[in-house]
Amino acid sequence: MSSSPDPPVSPLDGTLVLDLSTSVAGQYAGRLLAMNGADVVLVEPPGGTPTRRRGPRAEGDSFLFRHLNQGKRSIAHDPRSPADRSVLRELAGRADVVLRDQGTPAPEGAGDRLVDCVVGDVPEGGPYAGWRFSEMIHQALSGAMRTTGAHDREPVYGLGERASYATGTTAYISIVSALYERRRSGRGQRVDATVFESLAAMGQNIVSQYSYNGTSATRQRYPGFLALLRCADAWVVLFVIRNWPTVCRVLDCEHLLEDERYRTSGDRLRHWDEIVAVLQERAATRRADEVVAACQRGRVSAEKVSGLRELLESEQWRVRRIMSRVRGPGGEEEPAVRSLFGIDGAVCEVRSPSPRLPAPSADPRRRSA
Repeated sequence: MSSSPDPPVSPLDGTLVLDLSTSVAGQYAGRLLAMNGADVVLVEPPGGTPTRRRGPRAEGDSFLFRHLNQGKRSIAHDPRSPADRSVLRELAGRADVVLRDQGTPAPEGAGDRLVDCVVGDVPEGGPYAGWRFSEMIHQALSGAMRTTGAHDREPVYGLGERASYATGTTAYISIVSALYERRRSGRGQRVDATVFESLAAMGQNIVSQYSYNGTSATRQRYPGFLALLRCADAWVVLFVIRNWPTVCRVLDCEHLLEDERYRTSGDRLRHWDEIVAVLQERAATRRADEVVAACQRGRVSAEKVSGLRELLESEQWRVRRIMSRVRGPGGEEEPAVRSLFGIDGAVCEVRSPSPRLPAPSADPRRRSA
């Protein structure tokens, strides 16, 4: 008889994680751990974790909460309740990983094998320790906003929580590294991840430029072959680093190839603004998808500036299977972003919707508090 194949496994099967965090960064790190098989328990205060109420929502919890906490289960924890404290102490004694906010103490009962990950805005004890932060403040402080936007307009910081997602990824990598090291030493350790340091890493080119020559990037014109063209139906971004003849053929301006002013790359860079004006004139009557497809066939970097709905319905997202749906035990479903990376032979996906708001403790002493 042939034996049945072994069921698929995940890299972090058997790993218990307590997610005490309330930030986007911390809870995103927990989602990445859940995505790779960890049993992640979201520990929520009475009324639920703050991300349940952040951002737009359709019914019930916010879309942000759902994304950050898919694949997790949840328990309610009231520090005034002896029963809740006892449950948390017991879980902490078995946990492999704790995710917590900066300034929140580690849970009682944790052993010396615990990987204790502390997620915060800035390093503890530093010059910004007393500040209150938002995504905009983080990006302004890091210098990222100095380089983003038109030079004659106010800076642009973008939407969403990009810095926090980067920090959550940093926390995840640090946790997995500490778990790997624990195999050798048998001991856990504390790891820290801050938005401040993650943004410094994201802006490595800014730091390198200043280190080398004392200058810093600004919102002046990008010093390269970048063109933002308005087509008949949408914007298109071109990076014409190579295959200049292809761009001219796609946009029906082959006469530029015969112009001595644009013969070399250096010549084209010096006259780039006037070249872009010609490209824009030709692109104005063309459809964006047509221009992008023709450029990409000729190995020119080009892409349409798309809205979220267009991305969800795009062929690229469909072929790459960016989205999936996860089903809960009661049949409820949620759309979910699929794994950011894969491991051969392993399941690296969330397998359940975000947890519903847990019921309060049944401890009678709590009701009288």
